[in-house]
Amino acid sequence: MDIPCPQCGNPNLQVDEANSVVYCQKCGFAVKVDPKTGQVTPLSQGGGKAPGAAPPAVYRKKEIFGMDGLTFFMLGTAVALLLAFVANLDLTLLAGIEGVLFLLYWFNR
Repeated sequence: MDIPCPQCGNPNLQVDEANSVVYCQKCGFAVKVDPKTGQVTPLSQGGGKAPGAAPPAVYRKKEIFGMDGLTFFMLGTAVALLLAFVANLDLTLLAGIEGVLFLLYWFNR
């Protein structure tokens, strides 16, 4: 990206294409960009904190163990199915594992 952060000047802005968000990991500046119209909606102003003020909200992608939520769910499902096949797990136990994976995915999306 050729445009630096307007708050801190960081030249390495990150793009979250799934959510159409451009953000700075250094100061927390984030904007949502409508891909159809180009309309920009501020999410977080970033920048330093004023004396006595709360720290700025920082935009972060939600991850589970360093992975995107859907990737975590799909990988967990593949591992659970492999274990069910190799270790001959009961289907009730497999369903319980899938339930836990789904809840982790659902609450972290």
